[in-house]
Amino acid sequence: MNILVVIPARIGSKGIPEKNLLKIGDYTLVERALFTAMNTKIIDDIIVSTDSPIIQNLVNEYGNYAPFIRPDELATDTAGSLGVIQHGLKWAENNFKKEYDYIVLLEPPSPFRLPIHIKQAINIAIDKQATSVISLVEVGDNHPIRMKKMDSDGKLEGVLSKEPDGIRRQDQDPVFIRNCAIYSFARTTIISDHLWGEAPYGFQMDRYLYGINIDEPIDLLSARSFYQIMIEQKKLSLIESLVTH
Repeated sequence: MNILVVIPARIGSKGIPEKNLLKIGDYTLVERALFTAMNTKIIDDIIVSTDSPIIQNLVNEYGNYAPFIRPDELATDTAGSLGVIQHGLKWAENNFKKEYDYIVLLEPPSPFRLPIHIKQAINIAIDKQATSVISLVEVGDNHPIRMKKMDSDGKLEGVLSKEPDGIRRQDQDPVFIRNCAIYSFARTTIISDHLWGEAPYGFQMDRYLYGINIDEPIDLLSARSFYQIMIEQKKLSLIESLVTH
């Protein structure tokens, strides 16, 4: 069983400039993703795919984890994850002389996941013969049954279905959203030019601990505030020991 981790880390970002180099505590987002992978014992190899010599030099202080600069066509705002994963997979298989069974994608803007979560996602992939495994959190108050479309006159209509009068939150069927913490893909899925495949499975995570994905400035404030509270309450010592080198 060979497992490759790909960490996508562009220097550009529309929401927050140079987002992957921002720090939570003493470490940047890309370092935190790298440390998580490094401390996951089932991982064979790690590739940080970046278009930035700054990020490349930073992660290569810990080892040759960023052995190339990502091609320009895979470093644009419109470039999708599939091409980045395929490029990293091809490079790793050509240079490490092995064929991988699973590829794990760790996006740096999810700063609080742990090595155990990667192992749990891989176990689901193996047990269920999943084409992909996607980490999720429950949406809570942002349930789609509450979402509305509004026409130019201000009239409301449900996005997916009509909201029953007076429906209580606890009566809503659970609905989940990707939290961007962990993606696991079977090699066969990726090389067939797909991400999810025909048998995707979910990996539910605690939305209060792992629901933060840094995409906008408010998310960064939330992450730093959460981190500081956990430090003050001495609840992050385990996380720090696991994800820092």
